[in-house]
Amino acid sequence: MSTNELWTLGIAAYAAIISTFVFGWDAYKWFDSGPKIRLTSSTGIRLIGGYQVDPNIYVSATAVNLGDRATTITNLGFLYYSSWFKAMMRRSGADQAFVIATPSQVQSIPFRFEPGAQWMGLAEQDEKLERMSRDGYLFVVLYHSHRGGVVRHRVAPIPATTDTSDA
Repeated sequence: MSTNELWTLGIAAYAAIISTFVFGWDAYKWFDSGPKIRLTSSTGIRLIGGYQVDPNIYVSATAVNLGDRATTITNLGFLYYSSWFKAMMRRSGADQAFVIATPSQVQSIPFRFEPGAQWMGLAEQDEKLERMSRDGYLFVVLYHSHRGGVVRHRVAPIPATTDTSDA
């Protein structure tokens, strides 16, 4: 083999390695692109201010779009599982499922969820939700329009509400 052939072979091998790396990087970026939603929940929320006193207690769900694309929030709800196995194996249907009709009056659904934006919804916290959070596995679930359009977050066990008067 001549010197020119060795140089040509070396350059071709180097180009093949670089192009394979670039192809892999582009594939990774494609699979990793899209909305990435972080969902958290808080319990025992009271609304203050306004013209009327609201005696209700709420569970709040806060979502942040950390991705690079917008999506549309379509629903907010709860899923209840009686056992750990059912909760971890999503294909097993939930024992009970709930949809919140109007989780947010300000950011009503369907809501276009832009990258970097935050969305917040509320659901009334009642004795049934409190009991489900203690007796099983209660998840707040956010549905959106992108692929894999379900994000869930486990609601921490809620202690029984003994006092519902204003603090």
